[in-house]
Amino acid sequence: MKSRQVKKSSKSAKRPDWLFAAQAAVIVVGTFIVYLPALRAGFVWDDDLLVVKNPLLQTWSGLGEIWGFGRTADYFPLTNTFFWVQWHLFGNQPLGYHIVNIVLQIADSLLVWLVLSRLRIPGAWLAALLFAIHPVHVSSVVWISELKNVLSMFWALLSVLLFFAYVDTRPTGSLTAYFLSIVSFLLALLSKTQVVFLPIALVLLLWWLDFSPAEAKERQLPSRRTSPKPVAGKPPLLELVPFFILAVVLGLITVAFQSRGIGEEEILLGGIGRRLVNAGMAVWWYIGKLFAPIRLMAIYPNWQFDVPQLVDWLPLLGLGVVVALLWFFRDRGTRGAFVAVAGFIIAVAPVLGFVKMAYARSGTLVADHLQYTADVFLLALIGAGVAWSWGRFQSVGKTAIGVVAATLIATMAAYSWNRTGVYHDEETLWADNLTRNPDAWQAHNRLGQFYFDQGKFAEAAPHFERAAALKPELADNHNQLGLVYARLERFEQGIAEYRLALQLKEKNPATARGSGVATMRTNLANALTVTANNMSEGSSAADPSAHEESMRRYQEAIAEYEKALELEPRHPAIHRNLAIVLARLGRTREAIQHLHRALEIVPNEPVARELLQELERNESSR
Repeated sequence: MKSRQVKKSSKSAKRPDWLFAAQAAVIVVGTFIVYLPALRAGFVWDDDLLVVKNPLLQTWSGLGEIWGFGRTADYFPLTNTFFWVQWHLFGNQPLGYHIVNIVLQIADSLLVWLVLSRLRIPGAWLAALLFAIHPVHVSSVVWISELKNVLSMFWALLSVLLFFAYVDTRPTGSLTAYFLSIVSFLLALLSKTQVVFLPIALVLLLWWLDFSPAEAKERQLPSRRTSPKPVAGKPPLLELVPFFILAVVLGLITVAFQSRGIGEEEILLGGIGRRLVNAGMAVWWYIGKLFAPIRLMAIYPNWQFDVPQLVDWLPLLGLGVVVALLWFFRDRGTRGAFVAVAGFIIAVAPVLGFVKMAYARSGTLVADHLQYTADVFLLALIGAGVAWSWGRFQSVGKTAIGVVAATLIATMAAYSWNRTGVYHDEETLWADNLTRNPDAWQAHNRLGQFYFDQGKFAEAAPHFERAAALKPELADNHNQLGLVYARLERFEQGIAEYRLALQLKEKNPATARGSGVATMRTNLANALTVTANNMSEGSSAADPSAHEESMRRYQEAIAEYEKALELEPRHPAIHRNLAIVLARLGRTREAIQHLHRALEIVPNEPVARELLQELERNESSR
């Protein structure tokens, strides 16, 4: 009998190893299958700016600038270093980038499982599986630019795991795990600073873990088999000081970079009352998308930023009531739920619209990828709830729970597969977005640019027009509309849009000589030159008024080219185009000077060289 018991015990001891391997395989294989369509996807949205056309990724000096507070939109040097390495490995082939993101999502999901298991949270594996395949996480994995999300999550989870490994060994254990935890947190911040909430999350977890088995029995908490492992000795709060210092320093750096990138662009957030109201609404919105991930899209409808009405405060009030009730009944079984809800709120707090950030420039405060790191808290609560229900029912009840859970998981996986396909290219992404939110100006802008790059100017024009109508205060929208009008030979309309774009830039001294102004002036000068050429060469050439107007436009074009050169003195195309106009007006010597300047910058520029040779021949023959 004793021998049989030993054999049975040995058999049961081996089972967790097989179960662990099988569970890990489900997460790995399931995640890979869900994101399989991404292997055929291309670059979308910010990928052009951050990867495809990013000059910093192509040189060693660029790598130095990435770490040296240079031209990057955010100070995420570790993420950009990963992009630098990937660019040298994969170039402009998107497949490699997608594989890296998928592998990191798999690693993140496995780490979620390990962290929750370390905290002895029931249903840890289910929470990790939900994290792996949840539809709201698709944008963080399939959108190459969101490498920052999956990378920062990896280091943040590793930091938590190492921190509690240190906690387990106190006071005699090695400090190696503690220092590695700090380093991992620093790497997470250098990947994306949204993880600044981690020190507060650790405080919450330490508070949750800070009770003895005797206290657990007195409070009628779950049995030791499912209760968290208590912290040995006093909670290590002082050890969290370096975490808080890093969070504050990197957080302030991010705010500074965001302010520099936004410049004088108007981003509405409203007054303090509206910001508080919108923050409460956003928290409920994110909770809703986690529990009911329907009608997902890249850019959601605009939010309100006016003075809030009395009814607008209800979501924030409701949220406060929920948190207060969970706190009040913390010793009656809601301690874990309080940690989950409070942790979720703290994790999304950096992106709730309290501080002006670039993500709000589209007019909305919410986006799928902004809740990626926060979802772990509520997914852990869901996993624990399912595990608790499983333990209370007999076989029939367990079967019902299993069927419902499997059905929901399969449905989520299918939707994630579908959402992954939406990110195939710019056309599929923005066409999908516009079916759900037809007033997303960025979607119109991006889809218009997609058609423009393909030479489909007639298809691009309506989208640029809509973008300019929805976001009329943005000069770039009018400049792009002017470009497409020029391609359609609607030059007068194009000139009007260029003038409007420049007027918007010149309203503020900070933007009058800023990025893109030289390009706008050049575009205006080009359109003026073409229309002047048409007037001087067409059927109206003999008309004195037409001749006078063409000369006026030539002079205005010259003035615009010269203003553009003040901003971009080493731009060869501006020198060349100015030389062409000057030569047409008989100002040969000035034209030759600009052609020489263009060829100094680009020695093999064919148009400039051919024109220079012609002008010099004519000069020598006089």
